[in-house]
Amino acid sequence: MITIIFDVDDTLVDSMHFDIALFIKTIKELLGDVVVHDDWRKFKNVTDSGILDQIIDENNISDAKEVFGRVRKRFGELVMAHLEANPCKPKRGAISAINELNKNKNYIIGFATGGWRHTALMKLKSAGFSIDESTLFSSDDHHERIGIMNCCKNRIAQSCKDIVYVGDGEWDLEAAAKLQWGFIGIGDRLKGKTKVWIEDFISEHWESAPSKALQRRRGSPTADFGVKQLKEQENV
Repeated sequence: MITIIFDVDDTLVDSMHFDIALFIKTIKELLGDVVVHDDWRKFKNVTDSGILDQIIDENNISDAKEVFGRVRKRFGELVMAHLEANPCKPKRGAISAINELNKNKNYIIGFATGGWRHTALMKLKSAGFSIDESTLFSSDDHHERIGIMNCCKNRIAQSCKDIVYVGDGEWDLEAAAKLQWGFIGIGDRLKGKTKVWIEDFISEHWESAPSKALQRRRGSPTADFGVKQLKEQENV
């Protein structure tokens, strides 16, 4: 039995191009002219809760709990309004891939996103996915990506040893390496940065990717690039 856990934004749905813009718009609208890093990698935890916590802390904002709730609510409103006018698009082949895995008794699947639950569900539903909502874990469950991923694993496949994470960002790759899970990189951002990579879910390499990811994990837990190597590549 293999457990495959998917990130959401730019892994299953094309959403980062509007998601980040709306997140920053929400911050500026509610908090004013606060300092927000323009490089997401400067945030300790690249999750909605982690980013907002750091913004609140670095800008010495009081009433953190009340501010957090207002930002989360308003961000959801902006995402919903955007999706009503511009439905979210699925990654090519993603819906079929999820449906096929759900039918296959050799796989258990789940979803672990750094976004908040309400907006993740909005985007997935807008893009045409039909998922078991109990298998989705988000920034509402933990502010760290590793914590979110573990919440998902512990709910859907606590005793499973063969686990693969599918993600599009450096933070996804780093989290999978720390957990010693197999990893499949997807999309342009990770091209050349991980040994098991697909462009999208219609790629000819997708079908064999989970087993290859597990083979690399068994052979060497640090086979893929880690934090240091990623930074060295960026400086070349």
